[in-house]
Amino acid sequence: MKFTVKKQDIPIGKLVEVSVSPKIIVFNNGEQIFAVSGICPHAKWPLELGFVKGQTLTCGGHGWEFDISKGNCVTNPGRDLKNYRVIENQNEVIIFDE
Repeated sequence: MKFTVKKQDIPIGKLVEVSVSPKIIVFNNGEQIFAVSGICPHAKWPLELGFVKGQTLTCGGHGWEFDISKGNCVTNPGRDLKNYRVIENQNEVIIFDE
């Protein structure tokens, strides 16, 4: 399955939900776009309500931290987010759920 999003709908520095089922969020750091599952494995908090500093996504609910580029949980290793493959072309971002 794949999801297509217009690049203009992913502002730099903002977490954006692009799919509800499965819940997928994206983040544009100005150089690259990352896509990960959008629910915190700790307490099922919606991760688009969190924030990103550097490559660390922090859950707004209880502060769990994840590497946005890989989905790895920094706070509790092994409780990782699903990482989605992203391809950027001219005006679109394609997210693959593989």
